[in-house]
Amino acid sequence: MKHFNAMTRCLTLLLAALMLSGMLALAEQSEATEAAGEKATYDIVYSANNPIPEIAARVRPAVPQLNVKVESWDPTTRVTDVYDSASGSACYFRKTEDAGYLLTNYHVVKDGDIFTALWLDGTETDLELLGYDDGSDIAVLKFTGDAPEGVEPIPMGDSDQLQIGELAITIGNPGTNSETFMGTVTAGIISGLEREGVNADNFSHSITTIQTDAAINGGNSGGALLNAKGELVGIPTLHYVAIYEGMSFCIPISVVKDFIEQIIDTGSVVRPRMGVTVVSIDGPDEPLRRYPPAGAQVYTVEPGTPADRAGLQEKDVITMANGVRVKSSLDLVTAVDKCGEGETMELTVYRYNYDAEGNVSGGYEELHLTLELEIIDR
Repeated sequence: MKHFNAMTRCLTLLLAALMLSGMLALAEQSEATEAAGEKATYDIVYSANNPIPEIAARVRPAVPQLNVKVESWDPTTRVTDVYDSASGSACYFRKTEDAGYLLTNYHVVKDGDIFTALWLDGTETDLELLGYDDGSDIAVLKFTGDAPEGVEPIPMGDSDQLQIGELAITIGNPGTNSETFMGTVTAGIISGLEREGVNADNFSHSITTIQTDAAINGGNSGGALLNAKGELVGIPTLHYVAIYEGMSFCIPISVVKDFIEQIIDTGSVVRPRMGVTVVSIDGPDEPLRRYPPAGAQVYTVEPGTPADRAGLQEKDVITMANGVRVKSSLDLVTAVDKCGEGETMELTVYRYNYDAEGNVSGGYEELHLTLELEIIDR
């Protein structure tokens, strides 16, 4: 038994020596890595290299609370009243010599008449609504003069470069007009990219969103989603609370950059169109003689539009657009929204034979059509 205890002590001491040796080796490797100007691979949010405090100090003042008021007139008393309608957040993203620009969600401002920004230092600034895009749920507001002292615009990043799992930081002003938690900072990760079909009636067009588990609450709408560099990569717009926990969604900044410029330049956003209305039809993946495949079926064709010139007809079923499978009207809208004015679309279309009652009588023709998108509604 004594011999066994002695062996146990020896093995314990040997194991401890090996662990110490390994820890020293890791420490030496970390020092060498940092000396070479590289970050240690195990740096995390809870380390001394946490970037969030510096980002918060710089960006929090640039995310004011956006207060929205509505004017009403009482025909009986003949008195005009002004009352609070909504509140949210906004991102200060640009300044010129005599003005500044704020970005927010359209759903925050859509019912408003009077808009003000309440900055972190208590300064209140009157705002002008320049324009909006209900398709992507964004709006741009302008103020005359300077932002409060020391407040700088948030630099815009590239949301197309985001990776699932990387750091995500949100800054906003959750709460209501009566109680707001100004400058709230939360952090998490990018949980998903290009999420489709996420909508609470705040998008009239199809856009893909960024999913994050960083906490987003009412009042955060229009605030900032930031990457580890403190760059604006998204606008928080929706938080699922009924069923899920930790699921929030943001508008990718790269998706709306061009729309923002259009609003500043012209006050509105216009998109190229094909010139058709379509409906989704269910069906097999591949066409059958008596059953059209799943796709976007043409309901009407506007005369003189790109679709009309390309030869699209009513009841045609569009199944491919620029090499992407189309199984619904939403898929087709998404494909069109990714194109600019003057760009071409390559469509795969199935045209079936119909009897007098409008039923498929059997047989179809596969067509490959090319059309050039135009801005029809100027």
